[in-house]
Amino acid sequence: MSEILTAMGQFKHQILTAVREKQKEERAQRDRWFDLYPLPEQEQIRKYAEAFESLAKLFQELPCQKERLGDRELEEMFGEIRDKLCRDCPDGGRCWGEQYFRTGRMLYERICALEETGESFVEPDEDWNEMCRKADRGREILREAYEEARQELLWKNRMLEQRAAAGEQIGRTAELLEKLAERFARAPKLERILWKKLRREFWYLGVQMSSLRIFPFDGEKKEIYLTLRSQGKACVSARTVGEILSGCLQEELCPAWNCQGAVLPQPASFHFVPAARYQMLCGVSRITKAGELVSGDNYALLQKETGKVILSLADGMGSGVGACRESEKVIELLEQFLDAGFPQETAVRMINSCMLLQNRGQMYSTIDLCTVDLYNAECDLTKSGAAATFLCHGEEIEAIASSAYPPGVLQQADYDCVHRKLSPGDTVIMITDGVLEAFPEGEGIEAMKELIRKTACRSAKEFARRLMERAYLMQELEARDDMTVLVGRSWEK
Repeated sequence: MSEILTAMGQFKHQILTAVREKQKEERAQRDRWFDLYPLPEQEQIRKYAEAFESLAKLFQELPCQKERLGDRELEEMFGEIRDKLCRDCPDGGRCWGEQYFRTGRMLYERICALEETGESFVEPDEDWNEMCRKADRGREILREAYEEARQELLWKNRMLEQRAAAGEQIGRTAELLEKLAERFARAPKLERILWKKLRREFWYLGVQMSSLRIFPFDGEKKEIYLTLRSQGKACVSARTVGEILSGCLQEELCPAWNCQGAVLPQPASFHFVPAARYQMLCGVSRITKAGELVSGDNYALLQKETGKVILSLADGMGSGVGACRESEKVIELLEQFLDAGFPQETAVRMINSCMLLQNRGQMYSTIDLCTVDLYNAECDLTKSGAAATFLCHGEEIEAIASSAYPPGVLQQADYDCVHRKLSPGDTVIMITDGVLEAFPEGEGIEAMKELIRKTACRSAKEFARRLMERAYLMQELEARDDMTVLVGRSWEK
């Protein structure tokens, strides 16, 4: 009897072991399916990215711009001159018949002279007078035909510029969609483990969890989205939820800056990100040009959920309402692109394309961008036509200047990028060129360094105010241009 019971126990153990192995294999198979078969939304976004990329390639295959008139334009000019000048001339048949090559050569030489110097004839032009009975009339018709052909060429080049700019925007959008699709890569195993732990922890707090999603960003960092609601009279803060998440993942997490503060009876989405090691305190000071009502400078401060602070400064060409409108447009576009997740360089390229498409009044605005990663204090500067930026590392002051053109001047975006590592207490000082104009010509950067040394203080807001006050006093309280000082200082938490 004991042998039978032992055999039954062993058989039962074998069955349970086989069931566990089967369940383990099924879970592993589900994990592999997640890797082999992407989420539907991920696959759809990738299809959008491929479609935009194909469309961008079509724009890139368009004809290139031409600086000089081509064979087609020359043939059209010859036809126009023949119709207007030679139709009723008794020598027309001879000039465009047996002497066709001589006539074409003389016209071509004079068109080339027009393109080079703006003058087609050098008096006395004996060859032209000998060839053409209506020499004076011929000169007028040739110049008119050239001006029309040149104007048409400029318009065609402008259209090609706009098409190239549109293609650039479409290509950058395709890149962003591809990166967005990569962020949909899930961690199903981690989500299941975390789901079990959190449900038990939340049950004790009277909180019900209905969804959990984990998204990677910047390598090993993770964003976590939860849908929570409280049960009964329970009231739990988002910070407490972050502490529970930190304990489960063995990683410090905190609510994103725009996350709801507490779990309420109504279901709501909560966003948690890794806690940043650094913080950035900023201050700004501005003065409008004497005699103007509004400043042509504009700025923006943007803090993203993923631990990045963005300082942006735009200086519109000239001063007054027109300059303000142009710089405001650039700042608004920068905010939208960067908030949507575009990288700095891509955002500058997109703005350059926008300026090319719509800039009719030849109004331009500079771009000065500074992005600081609060996880590692890395600083990226992007400058397009902007004045120098100053980095203060203790007693050392570094001036970062740029020779790039403002966006919209060239078809290809022109900008300079600089990468620096900040330490606690380091300061970034961004200014517009009106501040440098307070100093003697040619001494602006060195004089600004000396002014920074004399004015340095711990508060970013007070630092910006003092710098502006001293620059304003140097101009005897009458600003020659709009002036803006934007200061950011990094601190370790």
